[in-house]
Amino acid sequence: MSSRGATGVVSVSVPVGILFALLLAALSGCGGDDARGAYEQQLQVCSVAEGNGLLDDAARACGAALAIADGNGYDADVVASLLYRVGRRERQRGNFVTAESHLRRALAMAEAAGDTRAVPVRMVELAQILAGQDLWLDGFQLLDRAAPLLHALDAEERRAARNVFRGFSIRLGMLGHSAEAERCEAVAAELTAAP
Repeated sequence: MSSRGATGVVSVSVPVGILFALLLAALSGCGGDDARGAYEQQLQVCSVAEGNGLLDDAARACGAALAIADGNGYDADVVASLLYRVGRRERQRGNFVTAESHLRRALAMAEAAGDTRAVPVRMVELAQILAGQDLWLDGFQLLDRAAPLLHALDAEERRAARNVFRGFSIRLGMLGHSAEAERCEAVAAELTAAP
């Protein structure tokens, strides 16, 4: 579908899926056969897909980048970051077992590296994944471990963590776990008050 604007320029409306397919085709011809080029291509595709809400394509491309990074001995922080990214996409797609596997590995790597900023973020994400499997108390235990580390988060990460703690508070209360629900609500309130 096209239309002519006031300037006389013709604009064309192209569905996102077609644009994404064109991007894939363009990227497949550049970067050579080396692992680094393929890795960069997959990251680009993943970012475009994420930006357009194409979760399946994002998970596939990020997963391919992860396989390349993992198979070629990339730095642990690169692999851990991709594990986290793929795990989040898999959670959003409802693939909780796969997501849990990725997040547990990403969390272990962050803990081994002493990454005080990544550890609580990964704990909160893993708690959501466990909740998706109806493992609310297991998720609560992760949130409880993460609570003292949340001061390292930026404002956006604190806001996201607060929402997770609130959701856990509601659900745990519904399940009759009032002490855990109150703890989650208290942490959510602290995150609200934090600058």
